[in-house]
Amino acid sequence: MKNQIFTIFALLLPLTAGCTTIHRSKYSKKSTRSAGEIHRSDVQPPKAAPAPASGTFAAVPGPNSPNAVNTSNLPNRPASEVVPQSDNCQALILNSDSEGNVSSTPPVTSPSNNFVVTKFFRPCATREGLPGMERNSAWLAMGFPCSGGEGRVDWKGTHYQRPKLVELIVANDCPMGPPDQQILKGLANKEMGIPLDSTVGAYTPFMVQFWEIPSLSKSDVGFSIELRDTEGLTTTWGKMIKGEALRVVLIGRENAWTQTDHLYQVEADILITAKNRFRLKPASVKVMTSKDIEAARSRCEALRPARNCTGVFQL
Repeated sequence: MKNQIFTIFALLLPLTAGCTTIHRSKYSKKSTRSAGEIHRSDVQPPKAAPAPASGTFAAVPGPNSPNAVNTSNLPNRPASEVVPQSDNCQALILNSDSEGNVSSTPPVTSPSNNFVVTKFFRPCATREGLPGMERNSAWLAMGFPCSGGEGRVDWKGTHYQRPKLVELIVANDCPMGPPDQQILKGLANKEMGIPLDSTVGAYTPFMVQFWEIPSLSKSDVGFSIELRDTEGLTTTWGKMIKGEALRVVLIGRENAWTQTDHLYQVEADILITAKNRFRLKPASVKVMTSKDIEAARSRCEALRPARNCTGVFQL
């Protein structure tokens, strides 16, 4: 009997051990599932694109990508130079140069050569892309002494028609044309489209530092244009008192403290208006280039006795 019991126990022992092993194996696999772990039987959400690592940059869409940025309409200038478009922008009337180019960067000479705009405080571009300036903004201008008349003629000798010396003084206190800011604003609106509700921050005179009379091959520093030799005192002066204009070249600066310093070359006609008075009529105005400055400096340095040419032409 005992032998039969041991035989049955021996047969059942392997089956019992196998079941225990299988059960422990399942329990072991189940215990390795951490909380929140995604399993094959779970519903998995779509994977998001991985964020770039610290210190790296995300890839930029290529030119053929649907997310690519259209750069065809972007300006080809640095951001600091791009003038924003505005509905409050009034277009300016600007002359083109000999090559057909139009520049709104000051200094800008008026079509009549009566004044020069030296600064726009709030330049802008219209919706059509035209250069302009904001309404109610400010601007600066430079005028030309004696262009409003009343230039003083000093002559020495005993006879007005046959003097020994004639001085045409283009001083800073000589009236400019336009004579005041209100008339200047009206002319600027008519000629250049500058808004009437803008503000003239300053209206300063041109300061003559060097002059030339091309027809007489005469030049000198200062603001007093002189006729000294026989040709100037007889032929030239004789024509002037009969109404003929004398063409002169004036070189100088704006008589103001400005952020940028320019040398201007002004071609102008001098017209005698009364016995001891004249009027200056500007014919052309330009900002001198470095080449222009060097050429004028050379003519100045050729004068004898020597003049202070460095003080005139140094920028």
